[in-house]
Amino acid sequence: MPDINERSAFVEESGIFFESMGMTRMAGRIIGYLMVTDKEMVSFDELTQVLKASKSSISTSVKLCINVHFVKPLTIPGERKTYFMLAPEISWVEIFQRRMEQLNAMHKLLQKGLNLRANQEDKPAEWIKEARDFYGWILNEFPELLKKWEEHKRRKEG
Repeated sequence: MPDINERSAFVEESGIFFESMGMTRMAGRIIGYLMVTDKEMVSFDELTQVLKASKSSISTSVKLCINVHFVKPLTIPGERKTYFMLAPEISWVEIFQRRMEQLNAMHKLLQKGLNLRANQEDKPAEWIKEARDFYGWILNEFPELLKKWEEHKRRKEG
């Protein structure tokens, strides 16, 4: 079993990673803690204590984790506390499909920016073209990757 220092370091590493992906560092720390705790669910109070954070910081970050479908809130009949756990029914495919919508929007934005430029051959235009072409390539390749993933899951389950 990893020691507490390794787990604490992992929680911090998770915070920095998720922050680099556009979430808050605290949201990443929450996800990291939920990954390494031996409990299936933890209370709001436990998150504030373990992560040494204010209630408002935990509240805001938990809401973000719930909105991106990584964390699920739950209550226990007869208790007033809300507990949180890694969302067991998360659909990684849906998450990546939403990401694909963002990539598609970026692709369109790049093309629109290029179309609005008077000079289509200077260095900024080349930068835009390269980015546009990359996003276009990803958009074309990604559906096949999703098919391969689904096949992999079926073979693994069956």
